[in-house]
Amino acid sequence: MVLERKHLQKMTNRNKNSIISLISYDADYLPKSIEKYYEYVDEIILGVDKDRISWSNNSFSFNENKLWKELDALDGDSKISIIEEDFHKSEVAIENDNYERNFLKEQCSNDIIISIDADEQLLQAKEFFYNFLPLTYSYIEKYDICMNWATPYKQIEDVTLVIAEDDDSPLLAENQGFITNKNATFTYARWTNKSAGGLNRILSPAIMLHYSLCREKEALHTKINNIGHSDLAKKDPFYEIWSQVTMDNYHELRNFKTSGLGGVQWPKLRAVPTTELEAYYSSYFNKVY
Repeated sequence: MVLERKHLQKMTNRNKNSIISLISYDADYLPKSIEKYYEYVDEIILGVDKDRISWSNNSFSFNENKLWKELDALDGDSKISIIEEDFHKSEVAIENDNYERNFLKEQCSNDIIISIDADEQLLQAKEFFYNFLPLTYSYIEKYDICMNWATPYKQIEDVTLVIAEDDDSPLLAENQGFITNKNATFTYARWTNKSAGGLNRILSPAIMLHYSLCREKEALHTKINNIGHSDLAKKDPFYEIWSQVTMDNYHELRNFKTSGLGGVQWPKLRAVPTTELEAYYSSYFNKVY
């Protein structure tokens, strides 16, 4: 289901919302993620495992002094709370993923729950929160609202290879759970009991710049082995393919997604100057708005 955009004036009687996000091996990405939406949200609940153990039961670390200072500098309105808890109770990674998201949701003060992971940046956040989100209020009880993932693939020097359609526009066909209500239960990462199996989902015009793949080789290896679906990701040969991609051969990859995780093939790669990356995606907002 797709909810069409309408032009609205800035909402003064808007419903309050809560963001939940995660602190782990992706911690360095988190401040930039929060910067994008901070002024438009009412509460930000961040979870971190108290033992610094990942969902896949591996130790992780990050520069804690640096992160706490950056978050303090951002949090002029005291919106951020950090929750430390045991988020590795199970030997099954996805069960830990689900548990943490549900635990954080229960700490929220508001009924509208927005999930934005540390390695995601919401583009055109003001337009989304002012012009689109109010349209969803009457739907969130029954439906989960989805975002469109915009996925940079690999940075090589000053160029970023992005996953693109055959016409060079960005691939925006992959989506993920984004907004739900407090009564929902996360059952598979950000999919809830309302939206599992593809039911009761509304596709929003939100474009999320997702740095899932576009990171240093060692960092990508860490992510593959620690995410909620690490059991599947570790079997996926995309890491070996990613490692071999260069500026000389990237154009040879066509319909190259491997295991089918996410259900959408990747048509091609396009080279974009890294400094123009956000502008590249923003110029195609007419694909989703």
